[in-house]
Amino acid sequence: MKNNFLNIHDVIMIVSILESVFLCAFFGLISSKQRVASRILAFLFLLVAGTLISELIIWNAYLQPLIASWTIAPAIVSACLLLEGPTLYLYLHSLSSGTHLWRWSKAIHLLPALVSVGIILVFNITLEEWLPSHWATSPANSNLAIKFLWAAFKSLPVAYVIACFYAERRRRQEMKQLYSSISQLELLAVDIVLAGFFLRWFWSFIGYVISGDISSEANNLVGNLNNYLTAVLLNTLFVFGLVNTRQLNMLPTEEEAKPAEIEPPKEKIAAIERGIQTQKLHLNSDINLKSFSEQIGLRPRDVSNIINSHYGSNFFEFINRFRIEEAKRLLMVEDSKDVILDIVYKCGFNSPSAFHRFFKRVVGIPPSKYRNREKAATEQIS
Repeated sequence: MKNNFLNIHDVIMIVSILESVFLCAFFGLISSKQRVASRILAFLFLLVAGTLISELIIWNAYLQPLIASWTIAPAIVSACLLLEGPTLYLYLHSLSSGTHLWRWSKAIHLLPALVSVGIILVFNITLEEWLPSHWATSPANSNLAIKFLWAAFKSLPVAYVIACFYAERRRRQEMKQLYSSISQLELLAVDIVLAGFFLRWFWSFIGYVISGDISSEANNLVGNLNNYLTAVLLNTLFVFGLVNTRQLNMLPTEEEAKPAEIEPPKEKIAAIERGIQTQKLHLNSDINLKSFSEQIGLRPRDVSNIINSHYGSNFFEFINRFRIEEAKRLLMVEDSKDVILDIVYKCGFNSPSAFHRFFKRVVGIPPSKYRNREKAATEQIS
């Protein structure tokens, strides 16, 4: 239990609370084509703020006697902790085009938080009874319920972050339907966010499991480290949210994302072919499904459907395979002064590492080896 009204750990929590409130307002008011995703992210920051405020008050030795008889304090912190996991999961789902969030099937994610608040109110569990240090003196009829709640909000978030990894995998598959280039740094940012949440929630779970076997000082250290992880996560999640807000503004609408129901006409296939062969749209490093469709005069959903069904590919693979063909042509030009880095950008890639990785996957050998092989073959013929 803390002996000072405010210490350095509390100051860090207060700064994190203020940042969470600011980010909640920022994403709540930001203009985005996909408003649902921004609102869910704003709600996630609000939950983090609610959790930190509750913990700041609940674990303060000077405030505990004043609110010992409150039931609202454990209700709020339990609800916030049990909603963080589902909210992160639904946010990742909302980043996928055409995902329906307002269905009864999604309401099940709210159930743990509602049940926890209901249990606290039904059993009239006060803050004094809810704190682990007072479990020994808690009434027998509520002691089991309290331990169940603690087990729930310490373990369920770990399960949700695992579900988040699955949701992110699904999102990455959809990104390949929409973009010709996918930033590895952006993907790394997602991995860092998810790994951070996993570490934060897993650390909290471990702290709960071993709390009875370690000293109060060690318990405080576990809690403080968890708060530091939260402070770091807030900034990482902010960057992640900004990146995805930009990407969401380029997504097709839900109507545009619906698959076509009939076989695509030949003129639409011809329009896509012209976009590649004549307009050379694949050489634009910033091309995406929406801009490609606009320039050939088709709807994004039609282009996506034709690429999927007629070419047996997704937009990412479709565009980059034509880029590789252009790169092969440039590599075979005799007496060319272009180094491979020049060819990377000429054929539409915006990252040398992405070019080398994709070239080797498609051709089977690195571009430098391909150039030497073709040059040697040409010399033998001549």
